[in-house]
Amino acid sequence: MTVLVGFAPDLFQGQAVLITGAAGGIGRAVARAFAACGARIWALDLAGALDPGLPGRQIACDLSDRVALGEAAETICAAGPLAALVNCAGVFRRVAMTDPQAVEEWDRTLAVNLTAPFLLGRALVPVLGGGAVINVTSVRAETASTRASAYTVSKGGLAALTLAMADEFAPLGIRANAVAPGDVDTAMGKDDPAIIAKLLERTPMRRLATPAEVAAACVFLASPLASCITGATLRVDGGFLAV
Repeated sequence: MTVLVGFAPDLFQGQAVLITGAAGGIGRAVARAFAACGARIWALDLAGALDPGLPGRQIACDLSDRVALGEAAETICAAGPLAALVNCAGVFRRVAMTDPQAVEEWDRTLAVNLTAPFLLGRALVPVLGGGAVINVTSVRAETASTRASAYTVSKGGLAALTLAMADEFAPLGIRANAVAPGDVDTAMGKDDPAIIAKLLERTPMRRLATPAEVAAACVFLASPLASCITGATLRVDGGFLAV
């Protein structure tokens, strides 16, 4: 699979990028893409895993644990400037609102998908000057996902948080944008086949996005190529929301 196409290999040469959820799926592709452009990677993930051979450091951290997240942020700040923070970690599980597990699922989903990006964003402001925050949201920020109220709300909140960050961080020289994938060919994207079939039926391109395609959008928005773009959402959904 192609990791990245069309970007200069020295686009982020000598710069550091923090990626949450870098152990798999979209996050892993994002880490590979930035590394291909010369970046050193901070991988923040429950598993703490960074692909062998990728330059950088890894921190195992449960993003729903505020104390652990704060300690990780302190370690990263102490290491010096960041070119970008990519909030990619996310949890998704279909649970109806009337299910006995719905409240527990709500709390964890919002903690990882929404609260962690908020806490990391504010904690890393001192080392993000001149850099960018990229929040990986979802088309589900604009349309409900069946039996996944927590996920839908968390992504809608993350889209709104991106706007708030763009407003508050601009005077500090920090841009904030979002990348909104549709359904992506990842382990988390291995959903109910009937639901996937229905989604693809209304997607003009009739296919899932690849993790590398989402990663390319993240690299673009974090780079100087997007120097006057902030508060924007770039959809990578094959046209799902166009119809």
